[in-house]
Amino acid sequence: MKLSQAYKTSFSAVLHIAVLLCYPLVVVASLGIVLIPFFRAYLKETIGFGLLTGLFIAVFFLVSNTSFRRTFLIVSYLVLAFLAFLKLSFYYHYGVKLSASALFVIFETNTTEASDFLSNYFDLKIILLLILFLLPLFFLRKLFSSKSNLFKFREAFQLRTKSLKFRIPILLLIVILGYGIQSKFKAENIFLTSFSSYEEYVITKNILKDNLAKKHSDVFSDVTSEKGRQTYVIVIGESTSSWHMQLYGYHRNTNPLLTEIKDELTIFDSIITPDVHTILALEKILTLSDAKEPNKKSNGSIVQLANHAGFTTYWLSNQRPVGLHESVSTLIGNAATQKNFIATDNYNYDIHDENLFPFLDQILKNSIEKKVLFIHLIGTHGTYKKRYPVAYERFTEKSPNLKYHHKKAISTTNDYDNAVLYNDFIVRTIIEKVRNVDDKSYVAYFSDHGDEVYDTMDLMGHNSYHATPPMHEIPFIVWFSEKYKANRSFSTPKDSLSKRRYSLEDFIHTFSEISDITFKEFDPSKSIFNTEFIKRTRFIKTDVNYDKR
Repeated sequence: MKLSQAYKTSFSAVLHIAVLLCYPLVVVASLGIVLIPFFRAYLKETIGFGLLTGLFIAVFFLVSNTSFRRTFLIVSYLVLAFLAFLKLSFYYHYGVKLSASALFVIFETNTTEASDFLSNYFDLKIILLLILFLLPLFFLRKLFSSKSNLFKFREAFQLRTKSLKFRIPILLLIVILGYGIQSKFKAENIFLTSFSSYEEYVITKNILKDNLAKKHSDVFSDVTSEKGRQTYVIVIGESTSSWHMQLYGYHRNTNPLLTEIKDELTIFDSIITPDVHTILALEKILTLSDAKEPNKKSNGSIVQLANHAGFTTYWLSNQRPVGLHESVSTLIGNAATQKNFIATDNYNYDIHDENLFPFLDQILKNSIEKKVLFIHLIGTHGTYKKRYPVAYERFTEKSPNLKYHHKKAISTTNDYDNAVLYNDFIVRTIIEKVRNVDDKSYVAYFSDHGDEVYDTMDLMGHNSYHATPPMHEIPFIVWFSEKYKANRSFSTPKDSLSKRRYSLEDFIHTFSEISDITFKEFDPSKSIFNTEFIKRTRFIKTDVNYDKR
């Protein structure tokens, strides 16, 4: 009878601890049915989180030390609540689980960008969700107070599990739960996803650092270039979608200055980025890597190619050079002869792109014969409202063609369009400054990726799961000086060129051609200006045909 009562007491104690630690699981199961878009995904997320919860409960009872159990209970609840909150809030904002590509972006993010992101992330519903997970902490506080009458929890802390009849089943349960998570629910476990993603991230960064941060690369051979005064400028935008550009048919006048010189521009109207995240996009656009073979072990960048060709190279950036470690663009930019990062940790993150102009003026005035400038803008990077001066706040009314009409969609679209308008001023000013140098020159502008701004779905930003057209479809515009056109012409008419369908993963070949650089690995069929150009399948996500998805 006493033995039976002891088992009942033990079971009751275990049940009380389990109920507390299962609270985050209950929230995931309850809200997940609404937030997680597919039932299969909902089941996997719920079961996977249930296994993780069971693992924490088993570990709690494996160790008999009362002090450890008290600490472990608090830590376990906080960890489970945080993971559940992260999981549900990510589904709420993006409709997808936290993926490896999203984690890559997090690893690349500096503290100020993170602060900007969080200010947009925490709306009223997310704050209420956070409060929902914080409520049990008040219960825990009462549990550990000296006046607590919660005897069942006290019994759980004092429950003895030192004997083998307890430990062997608990250890066996831990092994089964761990195996289940690892073999069937790894993708749903944020711990495992984070660790494996970070390991892959470090490997990728080391490959990039070994290959791309050096002045020269061994992969380029037989490199030659034209002689004479040459000034070539590559302007790399940020988060700017062609969907919001007047030059590409957008209904608002977001490109008044570039439209004024439209006849001087080659405007390519069917260009995509190979990826919707900066780190994954630029490591393809600016190097020999592509969707089929990312992170090539033998790789080279357009900066290194220009160095090989005898150009003095410059990297001007309004993006912070450091995230969790060096960013990908920083590694590529480090190969340049001269580097200027104006948005350092001691500088205001809200600095506008026009602050790059004094550095540009100084470079254009020097007497160096052959130079290539890479200008990395902050562009229309979120938070959009911080990307333009007050003078460019032109769009304040509701846009007439909005698909979604809630307050956030209206204000965010206005902010984004104002940022695009300011970006128009930046690109046009760069063109005019280069025009005044009177060298054989060009200015090529593209964006690393675009953003979805309530164009095709109720979403702001970018993620590789949705990969909507506004995220992938980007501007690519080239201006050539009169001296350039007098010395070099392209056989294909401009109208035909502009209609060519192209992925910027092959940009290094286009860069080589318009810069009059030749090298053994050059493929004319991958240059959008070449008469031998071949229209290719445009892959995203390694093997997804963008045009047939």
